[in-house]
Amino acid sequence: MIKKVLLVEDEESLARLVSLQLKNYGFDVDLAFDGQMALNKIFNQNYEVILLDRMLPNGSGLEVLAKIRDEGVKTPVIFVTALNSPDHIIEGLEAGADDYVTKPFDERVLVSRIRSVVRRAEQQNGKTPLGQDWIIIGDLALNAKAFEAKVLDERLILTRSEFLLLQALMQQQGCVLTRKFLISTVQGEDVNVTGRTVDTHIFGLRKKLGESSEMIETIRGVGYRMKFYEQ
Repeated sequence: MIKKVLLVEDEESLARLVSLQLKNYGFDVDLAFDGQMALNKIFNQNYEVILLDRMLPNGSGLEVLAKIRDEGVKTPVIFVTALNSPDHIIEGLEAGADDYVTKPFDERVLVSRIRSVVRRAEQQNGKTPLGQDWIIIGDLALNAKAFEAKVLDERLILTRSEFLLLQALMQQQGCVLTRKFLISTVQGEDVNVTGRTVDTHIFGLRKKLGESSEMIETIRGVGYRMKFYEQ
């Protein structure tokens, strides 16, 4: 099914180029060139995903995101912006964005991120099954209900923290997960977790994954991401 995308970008020549690229991948693309135009379209039309620049006239990307979330709009949002420092990425993700892509970017990476957040939203809304409770990405398979994970059909012996981290990364494949988010994922009663603790758990998880450890990417100064693999 064709996915409808809103691309919010004030540089019109770039917007039309990216729009053409996305249409070549089968997306239906609508354009907005400033914050107010974006809000008008979002509140009057339905989109599967919103691609949002941060530096916009008539309302920044952060302001647009805040307004639509305040109004209960749950459409996945991916920031696509030249603001690429770890602080900028963390700020965008913690403001409620589902992913963050920095310019310049490869169109294939953007397409993969779009597909990833759309699939995640569909799974959360119960529109697509997860294959008898299993999430399968590349050589990895995870069943949250059975608390079981496998690599190349061999069962992994994981600690609770390692399992929860792997589950979060696989459930949100392609999305950058900040250390703050991962800390909240692992945190439990009588368990004090810090950013360094998360790094230690990720290190242990990677050792157990063997050659599949390359599937977990480190986003320097921000957190981690499970690579996108087309199924």
